[in-house]
This record gives sequence, C-alpha cells and structure tokens, in this order.
Amino acid sequence: MIRKLEEKDRESVLAFLYDEPEVNLYLIGDIYNSGFDNDHQQLYAEFRDGEYYAVMGRNRSQITYYAKDTDFNEEWIGIFNRFDFLFLSAKEKLIQPIKRFYPDMQEDKMDFMKSTTFTPAEDIDYSEIEILKTKAEAKKVYDLLATIEELYTVHKKTKEEYITYLLDNSGENGTTIYIERNNEVIACASAVFESKKSAMIVNVATHKEHRKKGLGKKVFHFLVDLYVNHKKKTLCLYYDDPRAESLYKNMGFVDMERWSMLAPDD
Repeated sequence: MIRKLEEKDRESVLAFLYDEPEVNLYLIGDIYNSGFDNDHQQLYAEFRDGEYYAVMGRNRSQITYYAKDTDFNEEWIGIFNRFDFLFLSAKEKLIQPIKRFYPDMQEDKMDFMKSTTFTPAEDIDYSEIEILKTKAEAKKVYDLLATIEELYTVHKKTKEEYITYLLDNSGENGTTIYIERNNEVIACASAVFESKKSAMIVNVATHKEHRKKGLGKKVFHFLVDLYVNHKKKTLCLYYDDPRAESLYKNMGFVDMERWSMLAPDD
C-alpha cells in the first residue's frame, strides 16, 4: 500500500529514515524544513505488512526515493508522474529498477562520502568568513554560483528559487558561508538539509578571478570543522571527480554507498 503522509506520521517516518540518517538527510531535512503538505512539497510512503518499506519526497523539482531493498513497486511510477520534476535521486542500487521508465533521462552517478573526524589546518585564517543570514547576502552568493557552469542544480532553479533554498537551509536547517571583497562574493560553501545528526556540504565555489589562492580550501575547511568538531554532526558530500577522492580521504572522509540522479538529457 502506498499513501500520502501527513503530520501525524512525522514521528514514525523519521524513525524509519533515521535507520540510515546520512543517506536520508535530504528527506529528513525536507520534513524538518517544510513539513508534509504545501505548494512545493509532498511525501508518500509504501507499507508492507504494516511496516514502512519505502518513502518518496517531492520538493519543488526534485524527487528523492528511499527503500529498504531493491524490490521496486511499479505503482510508484504513477506517484512520481503526478509531479513536474527535473531530478529523481536515490541510492544507485535503488535507481536501477526505476530508470527504464524514464528513457529520456540520463543517469548521473556520484560517490557518497561522510566525515566524522577532522583535524583543521592551523595555518588557515578564517577572519574573512561571514555566515549568510539575509536575502541580500543570498543574492550575492547566487550571483557567484550562477557563474559556475558545472553547478547544474543551481542553474535549473530561478534566482528567486535558489535564494529561497539558501534561506530555508539557514539557521537550524543549515549554514552558508562566504567571503566578500569589494561588495562581491568571491568564495562560498553551504551545508544544507541539516538534521540533528548530519548535513550535506554543497556548492563549494570560488570566483574564476580569485582561484588558486586557497579560498575554496578555506570555506571548505571552515564548514567541516564547524559541523564535525563543534556541532558534533556527520558531514556528507557527493563527488564525481575521481581526482577528489584522495583529497577527501586525507581530510577524514570515508566512502558510503554510491548515489544516482536521473536528470534531463540536455
């Protein structure tokens, strides 16, 4: 049985998702940030023998799917297709039985890592780093990210949508940090979908005219130190460049399951 989730399901579905808190940080974060039923978010669950088997969350143009195992119920396709989504993501092994239903979408596979220990470099000066709090600051961060071609998830959102995303993932729900010079953001990084146990680091970016000066390393290290050492939370990340693996492992990140995203074949 698949049914739409409501506020009364909060405690039970979170208990199910917290079986794998890092893998499910998007779904957990969406519940904390937006609840169960509004203009941009809905959640559904499949039950087998009265127990949770799978959960799907739709947040704006993104669908995230999680299940206990790879036995995929094709009734989910009808649920997915109720929404005008751009991305459908899940653990790689869970995407495999789904992708045949979307032949016009391409699969983007990413490695998934987490960090629970981190020794910060003593020679990094964090004095320029600011924490994003206002809409005006979010606009400046977006203006930098919009110049980075490979950040396709940023480009798929409008400016106002991404500003809302940054503000929604602030305070108790996440942290965006930035370095600004001459009224322009030149480096930034975000930890999003923060829950009581974990968060995801995304969109570490440096302005093309300020690269190779250690700014990306500075904002990245600041966030890892903040979450792992001060907030005592697991910090996760995705990467699709094999050259980054040794860098992250040297910083204490360890491999988790691979992640896949179905996206339009542009």
